[in-house]
Amino acid sequence: MVAAARRVANDLHDVQARQPLAAYLRGIWDRRSFVWNVALNELRHRQVTSVLGNLWHLLNPALNIGVYFLIFGLLLETDRGVDNFLLFLTIGIFTFQFVQKSTMDGAKSIVTNKGMIKAVRFPRAMLPITSTVTELLAMLPAVVVMLVVAVVTGEPISVRWLGLLPLLVVQSVFCLGAALIAARLTAHLIDTLQILPFVFRLMLYASGVIFSVDAYVERSGFVHTLFVLNPLYCYISIARWAIMDMPLRAELMVSGGVWAVAILTLGFLWFRNAEEMYARD
Repeated sequence: MVAAARRVANDLHDVQARQPLAAYLRGIWDRRSFVWNVALNELRHRQVTSVLGNLWHLLNPALNIGVYFLIFGLLLETDRGVDNFLLFLTIGIFTFQFVQKSTMDGAKSIVTNKGMIKAVRFPRAMLPITSTVTELLAMLPAVVVMLVVAVVTGEPISVRWLGLLPLLVVQSVFCLGAALIAARLTAHLIDTLQILPFVFRLMLYASGVIFSVDAYVERSGFVHTLFVLNPLYCYISIARWAIMDMPLRAELMVSGGVWAVAILTLGFLWFRNAEEMYARD
């Protein structure tokens, strides 16, 4: 009886204990089908819980596009330097909201799954990973919409459109890093959920979503350097180059790639450093 009890005790694990890095990464990989299925189920759940379901992923930015086009394009005439301002806005808003939604959903991933975290041993990073995969899947119809708008507004079909595929990969890497950082911040400070909308509202105007940066900012100035160092501006600029053939400098591609790798690396390490704390907060 004593020996059996010892064997049982040796098989028990503290669900709050942090695993070695190799075992942690292997645990995530072994559960990749779980991440995929949960992401698909989340999309189906959105369809069931509202009349228009996942169409809101398209309608919400579409309504924003209409408002911004009316105010900034027609009334304020901030479309200078852009021939196809409707497509310009469409690309900017959809690309921007991919980062916004991934970060916001990742921020909630820990605090909304406290019960499961306290009861089950699994790599906690799976939660923001799942939320990022969900938003990536929701982004795919938006890509189709951007291409349809391009055709309807007279843009020629081009091989450059294939550039959207590596862009989605790089941007998803960045989104995952941002989701990991936001998840840990929210786990320790729930008010992060109230702060993030204001951060993204500022980033909306600081990322060239609704105006052409080159038309207002000198390329050699300090302000332009700040835009180059803004990853959202980089991803939006690359998407506009792919679809609209707008000018694209190599420095934007380098900046976007460096940001993606840096944010994912730092975000993952920082998130995992508090692995054993999420079930205790």
